[in-house]
Amino acid sequence: MTADDLSNLGLECSEDWVPFPVAGTLDLGYWAKHQAQGLVERYERDGEKGNARLLARDLKRAATDSRGREPLGAFGWYISGHQMVAAVLELDAIHPDATFPEVTLPLITEHMTARDFGDPDVREVRLPLGDAVRIRQNLIEEKKGIFGPRPVIHTLFYAVRPSSTDAAITLLASWTEPVLDEPLEGIVDAIAGTLHL
Repeated sequence: MTADDLSNLGLECSEDWVPFPVAGTLDLGYWAKHQAQGLVERYERDGEKGNARLLARDLKRAATDSRGREPLGAFGWYISGHQMVAAVLELDAIHPDATFPEVTLPLITEHMTARDFGDPDVREVRLPLGDAVRIRQNLIEEKKGIFGPRPVIHTLFYAVRPSSTDAAITLLASWTEPVLDEPLEGIVDAIAGTLHL
């Protein structure tokens, strides 16, 4: 494997996570309609109702938003009965460059922590893929309009340094509903443990 070969990078997550098309020329409107129909069917199996039109609109918006950041992969967590994405999970990599010829976990931690709400919860952990850092923090999002509060974004970030590549693999989950903090932390911790190359 070359220093930057991440073609086999993957993770495992439940069917509640819809993979977003983050590259290529796929028509997002067509994709969103197809995915929305699949979600409606899943919701029905779970005894809940889904609105295909609202789901398609939200899927297209969320996928477009992720695509703009150009991650290696992105997923939306759709809870049965809800017409909007509950959380977004993005998989990416940080490569060495002229400014930072070596990507280290302390360097990533320094650049990825914010103190919008005090000190973040930073932990050094070990994943099957290698040594990692786990950062749980809340951030203040930019205002979307002139009026109203600035939304709080809840995030859980992982960066892992596999021995087989010079890059750091990153996983970022973000959501806005505080009630999801506890369940999502457990779910994302489990997904981080499935990262593989």
